[in-house]
Amino acid sequence: MERSELSIAPTIPVAVRIVLVEPEGRMNFGQVLRLSRNFGIDDICVVNPKFDIHDPEVVEFAAGGSVLLEKVKIVDDLGKCLEGVSISVCTTSIAGSSDDPLRQAVSPKAIRWLVPSGSRIALVFGRESVGLTRSELSMCSLISTILTPSDYNVLNLSHAVALYLYELLGPAESLVVGERCPSNYIDIIIRYVEKLGSAYGMSRDEVASLKHVLNKAALTKVECRVLYKLLKSALAIYSKARKLCLEPPDSSAGRAPEAAATEGR
Repeated sequence: MERSELSIAPTIPVAVRIVLVEPEGRMNFGQVLRLSRNFGIDDICVVNPKFDIHDPEVVEFAAGGSVLLEKVKIVDDLGKCLEGVSISVCTTSIAGSSDDPLRQAVSPKAIRWLVPSGSRIALVFGRESVGLTRSELSMCSLISTILTPSDYNVLNLSHAVALYLYELLGPAESLVVGERCPSNYIDIIIRYVEKLGSAYGMSRDEVASLKHVLNKAALTKVECRVLYKLLKSALAIYSKARKLCLEPPDSSAGRAPEAAATEGR
C-alpha cells in the first residue's frame, strides 16, 4: 500500500447539527439561519428560545435562510438536541484554567481532525449572556474555545457560529496516518472510563475531562484496541478485588484443625 493511501485527511462529518441553548437575540438567530443555509446545514436544534422564532426580525436577518425555519426543532432540554449524534462540541469563552479539568478545550481548527470518519457532530452554542452551564459542558464530547490576540475572546453568537462552520467544513490538510478509531469504539472505551471513574470515586467533572481527553486524542483503530484491552482488564481486576473484599470470611478459618474435623463428623 502506498503512503498516500494511508494518509487520513481531516474528515467532514456526514451531517452537522447546530444547537443553540436558550438564544436571546432575534437578529443573531436570524443570522445563524442564514449561515446554516450558506453551509448547507438544515439540522438546527434550539433549547428554550427566548422569543418567537418566526418573529419578523428573525425572518429579516435570516434572509435566504428563513426557508429553514420550518426545519428548526425546539426542545426543552439539551440532552434531546444531542440525541442521534456521535460527537458533540460545547463552545465556551472560559477555558484552559490550570485547576479546572472540565474546561480543557481545543481550538475550532482542531475539531475536524479529532472527529472520527462518518460522525454526526453537534456544535453547541450557549446563551449570549452567560454561555453554557458546567452541567451542560459535561454533557459534550469535547469543549472548544476561540482564542483571540486580545484578552477579550467573547464573540457575537453568529460570528462564533460562522468561524466554527468554516473551520469544520473548509479545506484542510492531513494530520493522522492510519485508520481512525470509529466513534462507536470510542463510545465503548468511554463507558469503561465512566465505570472506572465511578469505582474510584472521581467527580463528574473529572470523568467528563477524561472523556474530552479521549475525543481529543485522534486515536487510530489499533490504539483503540490497546486502550480497550487495558481498561477492560483494569475493570475486571477491580471487580475481582472488590468481590474478594466483600465476601464473608470462611467460618472455619483460623480455628484449630481438631475443631474443624469434629464439626465434619
